[in-house]
Formats: sequence, structure tokens, C-alpha cells
Amino acid sequence: MTNIMRGDITYALKEIRSYQQKGRAFGTMDPASLLRLPPEILDGILALIDNHEDILSFALANKKCSEFAIPRHTQYRILRIRHPYPQLWAHLAQRADLASLITHVHIADNNTLLFTERKPSTLVPQSDGQNPLDETVRILNICKAINNMKSLRSFIWELHMRYRRPTLLPEHEDSILRTLRKRKTLEYLALIGPFGSHAQSYSHDPESKLYPLWRFGNLKFLNLLGDAWVRPAVTYHVLRLLANLPHLEHLVIPLEFFHLHRLTFPSLKALRLQLLTGASASLDLTRSQFIERHTTLEHLCWFPLALPSLTPEALPNLKGLSTTRHVVECLASVAPPPPTPSSLSFAVFQNLPSITEDPREMNTVLPTPSGTIRRPIECLDVRSLDARSLLDFHQYFLDSRKLRKLKLHTFYDVSDVCQVGDTFPEVTWLWLPNAHLPSGSAHPKAIELEDLYTIVSHFPHLEVLRGQAAWTGAGYEFDQMHHAIFQLATMLPNLRQLDHSGFDEHRQAFKRIEIQREIVVEDGQEVEHLNYKVVKPKLRDTWDIFDGSFD
Repeated sequence: MTNIMRGDITYALKEIRSYQQKGRAFGTMDPASLLRLPPEILDGILALIDNHEDILSFALANKKCSEFAIPRHTQYRILRIRHPYPQLWAHLAQRADLASLITHVHIADNNTLLFTERKPSTLVPQSDGQNPLDETVRILNICKAINNMKSLRSFIWELHMRYRRPTLLPEHEDSILRTLRKRKTLEYLALIGPFGSHAQSYSHDPESKLYPLWRFGNLKFLNLLGDAWVRPAVTYHVLRLLANLPHLEHLVIPLEFFHLHRLTFPSLKALRLQLLTGASASLDLTRSQFIERHTTLEHLCWFPLALPSLTPEALPNLKGLSTTRHVVECLASVAPPPPTPSSLSFAVFQNLPSITEDPREMNTVLPTPSGTIRRPIECLDVRSLDARSLLDFHQYFLDSRKLRKLKLHTFYDVSDVCQVGDTFPEVTWLWLPNAHLPSGSAHPKAIELEDLYTIVSHFPHLEVLRGQAAWTGAGYEFDQMHHAIFQLATMLPNLRQLDHSGFDEHRQAFKRIEIQREIVVEDGQEVEHLNYKVVKPKLRDTWDIFDGSFD
């Protein structure tokens, strides 16, 4: 690229950023400063803009902008599909100029409803349906299309039908992965489901050459969730793949992957260890060693099978944590020494069950001043950690001024949660259970609306209230909940969303109640009018380490 081109790009980016900083859309910008650039440079500039609304604003500036941006940059940027679409792949295989603009691809089976499809419609030939393309031809077109995607950064391929292969033939899967491996721009890769089931064992392929995934490089974000990755016959292949990714920043991998402790990633910031089938609790020791070694970690989702072994100096840069009480006790230096691995020989299968033990019956060790690292934790979700224990432990493992999002699974007295609000004054997002176990009571008690009002009054900056506590207090009666919504919105001037009682099966989350505020002038005075509407929950993000827990 010449210095003149670099100067044009720098100038254009400065113009764009100045308008963004002023809160002005591209539609209010004089387009002449951008349209004077050569088309290939303007293509590159617009390719750097991820916000779809900004692209539309540019397109609406005038006719020339519209002709340049639509449909090239409005439709040919992100591809999310749940169906085969042979005509679409044939189109992208033939039109390299359009495919080269695509940066993100997400392919799933038609049973995956956690996202909305997004695909180009303009310029794509319509299928007559009379001569369906052969599957081998469709796979060939997919490979050609991927080869044309010169700007491809992210590729997600997920299949949630457990006993169905991702492709008709194993060689089709190999062909797609082999083509992907050649894309040097690719930084994000997710393979979720029954991939790699045909991969040869390490003894038959000691050089890890027969299955294309083993030779990927340059990745910074990797999500591998599938039974195949923990098969003893291929774990050394997976080890070789991971060892070849020194710049990895984000990793999602089965908890059962045996060789994790042998790896080191100098730039690792986000880690999710997810139990898929079953594992020995003795793995806790090696998982702890891996986690402690990675001081760069900022976001961690890990539910140990028994008792972890972390020192109080572990995870000094942690910002987000989803885990068990035992991990917090280690970080706060209040945990008893863990048993030896030999005494933890049982196996755990399926998903972790909900925590039902009463922490008051556990042998809780009181905090000592030895825990000195106050981590800048902003998001906290700890199973079986009650409000009172959080108040006891917090000063030994986190900075109370940094906490913004808190998922509180259990508490005893309402006063405990009120004190939590006073201790963490900057909390803007709160999840509450719909029942608690008051001191001196043998039975749980449903939260009442008056209790909820008392609690939230201690969280003055609250913007989002999650959980079914409000609905429980209202007895799931819509009239009473209607009044509760207005009461909460009046008490909390920043409240913008709380959970609805209806569950969205497609997005696997509760619907949201969105607070609407409008300032109007009445009799010369400004008056706030309140209203609300029910909206769908946010689409899940594959790259969210916490899988929507803090949405």
C-alpha cells in the first residue's frame, strides 16, 4: 500500500471517528471527503466499520453512497444460516468480489434457534427447485466461497443434534476445514458439536496431518465443545493444536481435556472449562495449576468437581468470575487444605446439579488478613455463596468499588442483601432468587414485594433486575406485577430492564420487560412519563465466556 493510500485511510478514519465521538451519524457527514477515495480504499474503510447502523447511515447520505454501500456492505458482511442454501453458496463461489467482504460466518443446523438468520438476498439467483445441487457440489461451492472470503475473521460451526454428523461424508468436513486453515485472516474459530469423530488416533497419525484442524494457526479465539476432543485417542492431536496457538486470548474447552495443564498461553484472557460427559475430581488439581499459572486471565467460568487448590495470589487481574464457593474461599485465603487427589476418585456425569446444601451447616473458615489481592472483579456469579458470606469474604479477594454485576444465588435475611447493596455501591445489574431462608427458620420463604422494595432501595444505581423475585412477590398476577413495575421504575431512576415471567424457548431465556421513560413539559414543569414493553431476550453470543449469565 502506498503512502498516499495510507494517508487517505488515516484521513477518512479521523473523519469517521470525529463524527462518532460527537454522537453524529454518517448520514450528517459530507460524503465528498470519502467518495473522493478510490473504490478499493473506500471498500477497506467501510470494512473497518462493524456497526450496521453506521453503514446504513453512510448509505443514506446520498445516492452515490447508497449505490456503493447497498448491498455490498449492508448484506455481504455477516452470514448466519441454519439451512443448506445451495444457491447462496454457488453465488458466493462465483462472486469473489462480494464474498471478499464477508468477515463473519455462522453455520448451524435447523434445530439451533438461538440466533436469527442473516444472509444476502440481493443479487442471489433464485432456485427453481427442479434440479437440486448434489451435496458434493454444494461442499465444493462452500470451499470456493470460503477461499474468496479474503476478510474472514470469524467462523462458527455448531451442530446440536448429538448423533448426526456435520456433513454427509467425513471428507466434506475435512475439505471445509482444510480451506479454512488457509485463511490467514481467521482469528475466531468455534466447532461445537460432533466434529472430528472420524479423526484418526495419534498412533495412526503421529504427525497430526490427516485431520485439518490439528494444523490450524494464528487463532486468538477458540471454542471446542464436543465429545471427540476428549477421546484418549486424539487428545495428543488437540494438545498439538493448542501448542501451536501462542497468541490465544480466549479458550472454551471441555473440562475433561486431560493435557490442559501442560500448556501455557502468555496472552490468555478468557477461559471456560465445561463439563460434557464425566471426569475424575482429581482433575481439579491440574486445572488449578493451569489457572494459577495464567495471571493474565480476566474472565473465568469454572465449576470444579470437588475442592480446587488455588493460592490467594492467583488471578490478580480477574474481572469476571462464574464458579463455586470453594474457589472464592481459596482466593480469599479462607479455604481449608484440599484433600489429596487419591481420595477424590469418584466420577461426575452430566451437568452439575443445583447446589442445595445449606452453607450454614458447612465448616466455614473465618477470613484471615492473609488474603491481600483485591481483584478488579466487575461480574460475579458464585454458586452457594450467600450474601452474609460475601460480606465476610469480599475484602480479601475483590475491590468492592469495581463490582457492577452480581448474581446472588441465596441469602438468609433481607438485611444481608441490603448490606450487600451498601457495600457494593456501584452495582448496576442484580440477579436475586425468588426465596430465602430467614435466620431461625427451617423452611424457605418466598420474597415479598415489600422485601424487594427494601432491597433495591440499597442499590441506587440499579439498571437491570434479573430473576423471578418480583413475579414471586406479585404472586404471578399481572395486575399486581403491573403496579410493581411502576413502583420499581419510580424508586430506581436508572432502571431499564427486568425479567418477564414468560420464557423464550428459542433463545432459552426469560423475556425482558423494558422500561420506557419520556420527559414531557406539563404546566411549565418537566414530568417523567413511565411505560414499559415486553421484548425478546438478547441473542446469545458464542464468544461470551459466561454464556449469557450477565446479559
